[in-house]
Amino acid sequence: MEGSAMRDKESNSSQKLKKDMGCMERNRREKMTEYYSILQSIVPNLFPKATRTRVIDEAITFIKDLEEVVMALEGKKAARGAAEAPSSSQSNTGSSVSVSITGNTQFFRLSLASKKPGMVTKVLQVFENHNAEILACSVTSHELQLLMSLTVTVPDEAAIVRIKEELLVI
Repeated sequence: MEGSAMRDKESNSSQKLKKDMGCMERNRREKMTEYYSILQSIVPNLFPKATRTRVIDEAITFIKDLEEVVMALEGKKAARGAAEAPSSSQSNTGSSVSVSITGNTQFFRLSLASKKPGMVTKVLQVFENHNAEILACSVTSHELQLLMSLTVTVPDEAAIVRIKEELLVI
């Protein structure tokens, strides 16, 4: 009788361990799926049903392309001498807008303290209202913040100031 109770106890312990390992593995797979989804949303030109291998390959290519762009821009900046320093503004709502200017191209980085529906549309409308051409746009949502990076061409410097002011009150 004692031996049977001990085997049952060992069996229950073994089953509990297997169940815990199964939960840990399921959680690990769910996290990996979440990370792949985030990566896929960041890398441009990926189809929604891209394989994980394709996501990783395209992410590597995208990062290498970005590194080349950074090196080219740094080279242009050094060649031009003193480039304009980035300007940054922050609103009392916790949102911020920073702008870097390289040649005829402006890089806007927005950190909006709210994720209300329609925020991205409102931001894009501000650029549209000032006849700015959006060359590239990246949108990331993190906790209660909406982060946007935009590469644009704006017709004149006064429009850049007006765009920043309007973005801060969204």
